[in-house]
Amino acid sequence: MLRNLELHIKEILQENLGRDDWEIPLDYFSWGRDSRHVVDDTERLPNERLLRKAVRKLNGLIIATIDCRKGILWLFRRRYASFDKSYQLMSDQYSRNLFAELILMKLVSEKHMRLSSFTRQFIDSYEFSSDEILRSAETLPVYRWILRKITLQNPPISFFTVPTILNLHHTGKLYRYQRDKSLIEVEGGDVVIDAGVGWGDTTIYLAALANKEPGGHSYAFDILDEGMNALSEQCQLNPGIRNLTPVLRALYSNDGEHVNISSPGSDAKVVNVETERKVETITIDTFSEQNSLKKVDFIKMDIEGAEVPALIGATGTIKMFKPKLAISVYHKWDDLLVIPQLIHSIRDDYSYYLDCTTGFGGETILFCR
Repeated sequence: MLRNLELHIKEILQENLGRDDWEIPLDYFSWGRDSRHVVDDTERLPNERLLRKAVRKLNGLIIATIDCRKGILWLFRRRYASFDKSYQLMSDQYSRNLFAELILMKLVSEKHMRLSSFTRQFIDSYEFSSDEILRSAETLPVYRWILRKITLQNPPISFFTVPTILNLHHTGKLYRYQRDKSLIEVEGGDVVIDAGVGWGDTTIYLAALANKEPGGHSYAFDILDEGMNALSEQCQLNPGIRNLTPVLRALYSNDGEHVNISSPGSDAKVVNVETERKVETITIDTFSEQNSLKKVDFIKMDIEGAEVPALIGATGTIKMFKPKLAISVYHKWDDLLVIPQLIHSIRDDYSYYLDCTTGFGGETILFCR
């Protein structure tokens, strides 16, 4: 029988609480932290007011004391004990360990934690990617980011990007999970639902992977004209990629609503207040039916907190085709609880894997197969 989440967190606390001799530095390059690159640094991890206040109090204590450990476990029981249900769904030790570390990171902050997924090898690869990016003279401004042109051999494409994305390609983590015998990725011939275009760099990348075999196609959804314009620039660099269909719609749990969008940027999202920008919603199920899709092989979602309603709107598609999934689970404080449970309620035959590509918990992806 698997140990529970609280026991796992206790073990991590016992080993690491109070350490100040971390070999791995704080994450200095994700989400606009690297001053060598012109970036938009406005994106922030979600946080509850009460939890944030409690973390500040805990950080004011002597971190190695027994009282602090008890306080952390009290906070865990108050806020995160129910997350054990999703923890138990994880299919390998790496994912379970990362799950426990991510919960503990929420409780004590990155100052007192290091995620095991944030390795020296990953940091060294970032530095290599940063140097490669800085050597490129061709640029593309998107929102407040400056992207630079890079050419890859596999897949054979050129695209404008940033060092964090290039690093994920070099380390085999760009919407891809591989550990032991488990491999989840876009394969040649796959039909892909790509939810969240952003700058279009990962979109053109995934489309190129699907294009390796006949029948591969990618449907790319976004809520901003600016994102679609960036994708158009990426497509112009790659005229051989003809298997990509952009869709300016918000993926949601129902069709035909006109929802409000926050200010344009890399973290633009659907909001519950009146704004100047609106976009119409559509479900993945309706889109699949309207376009007579015979299969859906891969669904990727990074849509700033709208993952849950979008997954609800994909219920029929997931039931019918059992696509591989790569779903962001860091935008809302309870994503790690809600999203695995939601997928499990739709189909109970998935395996679940977790990975994170920052040092503080952002960019955490749930992979399912």
